[in-house]
Amino acid sequence: MIRIIFASAVLVFASLASAKDFTLLTSEPARKAKQEVSVEELFIEVIQEVFKRSGMNVRVEQGPWIKAQRRVERSVPEDRYLIAPLTRIPEREDKYDWIIPLRSYTLQFVTVDKSVNLSDLEALKQQEVCVLRESAAEQKLKEWEFPDILSRVQEQKCYKELRSGKRKVVLAHGERAARALYEQVGGKVDELIFGRPFTEYTVYLAATKASITEPVKEQLLQSLVGMKIDGTYDKIFAKYK
Repeated sequence: MIRIIFASAVLVFASLASAKDFTLLTSEPARKAKQEVSVEELFIEVIQEVFKRSGMNVRVEQGPWIKAQRRVERSVPEDRYLIAPLTRIPEREDKYDWIIPLRSYTLQFVTVDKSVNLSDLEALKQQEVCVLRESAAEQKLKEWEFPDILSRVQEQKCYKELRSGKRKVVLAHGERAARALYEQVGGKVDELIFGRPFTEYTVYLAATKASITEPVKEQLLQSLVGMKIDGTYDKIFAKYK
């Protein structure tokens, strides 16, 4: 009888513990040339530390990025799905709950061709510009009515084609990301030519709507603030060169 009661208590405890778990969906990193730390790994580490400090668990699933967005958007709150890093833009505002801001960046055109004038927007519209599919960069090109947008599911493909000369222009999510991605595909970063940065965006940890209460959001935010104060946040991102 005592064993039955003990077993039941263990099951109840396990059930309560698992009820606190969340599942983070993020993209699957492309194969890297030199095994550098990927942007996905950095954000996973930040989020895991935030949840650890908040006394909660988070599992990680990596897969196709577009599929992950749809899954989080269409799930029920009880599934407790999270997604990151997701840029907060008007087109997505009502599709998710925006939990904590993770990092800001600015868009920049980048090329390796010295004949391309990155400061002339109308001239750039004569080029086929490569971007990450369903990203803030793609949305900005559509807003500016660029006629020839090449969207890729994996951003590394844009940089691979830039390096080979197949593509002349990429709209990058910041200079730091562009340098890292170009190096990952075997390129020399000193070959890159950058236009002036413009339009700041912030990537967030987002969630299925109504899946996280306001007190929990506040706890996660305070944990992130604590990471920035004690230097843990900067230490993690220092790995990304």
